[in-house]
Amino acid sequence: MGQILSSQCCEKKVDPPKSLLQEGQLLNLNQDYQYFFSQDWFGVDKPQFEPQKFIFIYPGYKEDQSQMEKVWQKADTINLRHGELVRQKGKVLNKKWQYLFRKGVPCSLAKKIILDTFRLTYVDCEAEYLSALKVVFKNKQIPKTFKNVPLFGCNNNEDDDEEEFNYLNESEKKIQLLLKVQILNQQGMEALIRLLWIVNNLNHFLEYNPMLLHIIVLLLIFLSEAQTYCVLQFMIKDSQQSLNDNQTKQQLRWHLIMNEEHFKETATTFYETVSKRSKTFNNIYSQMQNIQFDSFELFQEMSISLMLTYLPFSAVLKIFIIYLNEGIKIYFRVFYSVLRYVQDDIKSCKSSSNLKAILRKKIMNLNIEEQNNIIKQAFKLSLSESEQVKSFMRTTVSYTKNQPCYLPIPSQASDLITNEQAFIDI
Repeated sequence: MGQILSSQCCEKKVDPPKSLLQEGQLLNLNQDYQYFFSQDWFGVDKPQFEPQKFIFIYPGYKEDQSQMEKVWQKADTINLRHGELVRQKGKVLNKKWQYLFRKGVPCSLAKKIILDTFRLTYVDCEAEYLSALKVVFKNKQIPKTFKNVPLFGCNNNEDDDEEEFNYLNESEKKIQLLLKVQILNQQGMEALIRLLWIVNNLNHFLEYNPMLLHIIVLLLIFLSEAQTYCVLQFMIKDSQQSLNDNQTKQQLRWHLIMNEEHFKETATTFYETVSKRSKTFNNIYSQMQNIQFDSFELFQEMSISLMLTYLPFSAVLKIFIIYLNEGIKIYFRVFYSVLRYVQDDIKSCKSSSNLKAILRKKIMNLNIEEQNNIIKQAFKLSLSESEQVKSFMRTTVSYTKNQPCYLPIPSQASDLITNEQAFIDI
């Protein structure tokens, strides 16, 4: 099916709009289009997004994808391990690919890698989704439109122009006003609405999560509607378990918050922890306070939107796939890294009124190399364990009978480990 769609694209000779090329926005735009349409990753199933919109908001596509493909050529992606069979507390979902994820996953491999990460490679997602549809709609015909679509606390900007979407029904219009990037086609929009409705009906404890809307949109670029549903259910179940465990909650490996209070707690923990660990961040934070700029609001807006409209789309996709494997922690890291990158602009700013616009303009124009450097810098921040977790673990170990313990290593001499050494970040 993918080859058929791909060949059709080639036969039609899909070219970028001439007006775009005449404006000279990007010299290699035509090459990006040709490279994009020569691939078939988005044609395996009927695309749920607009290919031309995708490539237009992803300048440098050919160069970026080629670099990532070279990195992944050495990886054994044929004999996949089907995710981690048993996930250790505080660890990423797919340890095997952790460091390759951080170098960027090419679009041609994204679907395969995402399904592997969530242990769905050999799962019949269509059957799982069909079962969910029967439960929610009680074996009745699925409605074509929904009057009240659950948005999980996602609110639109009052300044948005509603007239642009007057041709849509009310549900679609409301969602388009919320989306930071309008990239889904009609089929994708219908899938998005169904998924929001089904997730809400099957997970009543999920009260607040404005990230969810954007998560579904990005998943639908690579996955089918049924596969997206299975990934979401995995994320929800895993996050619920992590948030109910004080130890794993503080390690920030979960994906989704369940209510607004969770978000506030997490954001507060982030500010307290990073301020202690990074003098640079502490200075930047103080400067923003001096000009009465609400950095908490900025953090909230950037994380909820998955960095859309703040970072280039290519960087958004890379960070998103890292997020799928490593959890919410990556958005904390990237926020820290972005502030480091724009720290001179923050220091020179005398008023809070236009700071957000200044920051957005600078980081939205990052080239591929600068984007990759932002991600690299993000992982230089040590967030292995929060002080609360260390305290919890020290208390637990203090109750053991033999405080110094031996760690046997096969064919090597055992190392003596003390309580203090056991909590050094690795």
